[in-house]
Amino acid sequence: MKLMLIINRLFVYSESEKKYFDAEFSEGLNIISGRNTSGKSTLFLAINYTFGINDFNTQLKAILNFKPVFRLDCTMKIGATTQSLILIREDDTLLVEQGDLPVKRFNGINANHSAEHVKLKEYFHTLFDFHLDLETQNEYKAAPIEVIFLPYFISQKVGWVYMRKSFSSLDFFRNFKNDYLDYYLGIENNTEREKRKKIELQLKAISEEIRFLERAETTNEDFQISKLSDEEYSKHSTDYIQVYSEQLMELTALENEYVLKCNELGFLIERLSVLRKVSRNHKLQDPEIGDCPVCKQSLPHPVSATYKHLQEENDTNTEIARYRAKIKDVQGLINSLNKKIKEKKQIIEDAYRIVSRYTNTEHSFESWLNNKANLKLSENVSKNIGDLVLQQNRLKEELKNYKTAEEVEQIRKQKNYEFEKIFVQYRTDLETVDELDENRFTKLYDITAFPSDGVELHKTIMAYHFAFNKLIKSTENIHRLPFMLDAIFKEDIEAYNKTVILKFIAKNKPDDTQTILSIAEKSDHEKVVNEYNATYFNNQGKVILIGGGVNVKSFLTDYKGQEDRYLKETLGYILNN
Repeated sequence: MKLMLIINRLFVYSESEKKYFDAEFSEGLNIISGRNTSGKSTLFLAINYTFGINDFNTQLKAILNFKPVFRLDCTMKIGATTQSLILIREDDTLLVEQGDLPVKRFNGINANHSAEHVKLKEYFHTLFDFHLDLETQNEYKAAPIEVIFLPYFISQKVGWVYMRKSFSSLDFFRNFKNDYLDYYLGIENNTEREKRKKIELQLKAISEEIRFLERAETTNEDFQISKLSDEEYSKHSTDYIQVYSEQLMELTALENEYVLKCNELGFLIERLSVLRKVSRNHKLQDPEIGDCPVCKQSLPHPVSATYKHLQEENDTNTEIARYRAKIKDVQGLINSLNKKIKEKKQIIEDAYRIVSRYTNTEHSFESWLNNKANLKLSENVSKNIGDLVLQQNRLKEELKNYKTAEEVEQIRKQKNYEFEKIFVQYRTDLETVDELDENRFTKLYDITAFPSDGVELHKTIMAYHFAFNKLIKSTENIHRLPFMLDAIFKEDIEAYNKTVILKFIAKNKPDDTQTILSIAEKSDHEKVVNEYNATYFNNQGKVILIGGGVNVKSFLTDYKGQEDRYLKETLGYILNN
């Protein structure tokens, strides 16, 4: 069944700077407002960041320098059932609590290709029932987390100029546009994929056969058994068993080291939790504000006591930073050891099977003759490689020139027609004046860019995103996320076109998901967002002001204990998991 995600609350807190951000969202329309550069885009980027997306870390640098904790409270709806989802990110660590399940911890996710980030990607693929694989370096790999959010996020920076560009580096994948559109429109590209996969499987089989022939002297079991049985290879038999014994000893050493590192990781996490508690309690022991625990009178605070207090606070913060780095390093070593153990076990399993078969072989003239035949075959295997290489080259050329199946193309044409019908109507609603009468500007699979600019381009791109979102809504079993539109008045739009855009959004915003959009206030004395909400959205939108609608660069504001209980709960997740 189709999964729908609702964002309930975003909370950001910097303990070092004593600053925070807190916003609760409605299930329907949410309007983010504030002065230009106040931090509206930061809100959208913070949501993506909390889901483990690192694409905007540079844009968030000013905020990330404060070492904040990000928390998202969400609700997932699948049919008539609901489930909570809490995500807490602190630097390169992400904690996820899904319903009543144990909290999952991912350490070291700042690098997209790290083992922990790959684990996180696999987790979100399962969570959202997302099954898109993309081609890179002649193989298919699970799509990045960004692709899960791509149809539902239009960034201020490039989202209103280019399609599928709100996240960077996705063009790195071969045939990305078609695979992406096919998936979200529910097109089962069976014929094309089956034929292409058939060729790929043939290529893989030939490549494996070539490698087998090249390494047959050391990897083929029958060849190995023949050598172990033949009188000319008695020394080889002894050497084989010796190597087997050494591999087993190496495996034992790796497993021992793995257990030690797991124990070390548990100790480091517990130690970090203690340090965090020490840090918070230590702040209450400042000589300048401390009271006698009996009479509650202020205590004298000589300079030496203040100096000692500050020195201990600095030492604690240094220890916290050091243990965070250690946790990341130890987690990396654990992942590396786990991989080595799996590889070593496979090597030993293969070696044992060969030795076992040799041990249980019944010697006879027939077996001796078969062994001799295997030995002869072992000496001549390279003669077959030439033909296999020629066949491999032919298949590569065939794969390169492969065309899309006709029946799949017909389905795409139907989707093109459905999209064009909606797209043209939406452009009419937005009162665009540029004529787009060529297929490359109206057919979904043909569109790469539009010839318009300025306000016309902005409205055309808006029509595109709303039309694509509507098509996705009709696709079965595709996850639905909040439709996030950053800066709906990105261009220098005059009052009349603002009215047109607001009427369009009010009429065509998705009715099955949240909508989160941002609007810039014109000045500190002329706030219009409440007027927009009343006039165009019947006051049904939840207005969230950044910086009170007045201040700039004000995403984070001073924390004065407004949400102590919620903050304590948030930090409790970090301390105890």
